[in-house]
Amino acid sequence: MEKIVIRVIERPSSENPEKIIEWFCMVFGLSDKDNSNDIGVQILKKFIMNSTSSGSGLSSSDLKLSPRVPKSTAIYHLNRFISSGLIVKKGRKYYLRATNLLRAIEEIEYDINKEFQKMLDTAIEFDKMLNMPKKSARIRRRLR
Repeated sequence: MEKIVIRVIERPSSENPEKIIEWFCMVFGLSDKDNSNDIGVQILKKFIMNSTSSGSGLSSSDLKLSPRVPKSTAIYHLNRFISSGLIVKKGRKYYLRATNLLRAIEEIEYDINKEFQKMLDTAIEFDKMLNMPKKSARIRRRLR
């Protein structure tokens, strides 16, 4: 995972699974649109359905997006999902990062917390080098 984009977007009040998938795509910066025809939304739906049914991976051809979507466009979007951490590639197949969306989000959260902890530890060391007072220990303990 190279970069994670998290946008602050109000969660839909709807109990509609389609709207929730659209929201996740928008939060991760994988979709700018609020509609189910967006390629990112279509891809995430396919991976969620695949992980709950068979658990086997999908190739870019297996996605079976509309005929007017070139394979190169599908691969471009798959690479964006890989960068976000939601999708992983093993060999020629792509997989949802975990067995379900909840577990995938939990794993991403763990990775983010680990990176923030590294940054906090480095900031503490840096401040010590400059003889700066340690003022935010309470926040540091809360993260652990």
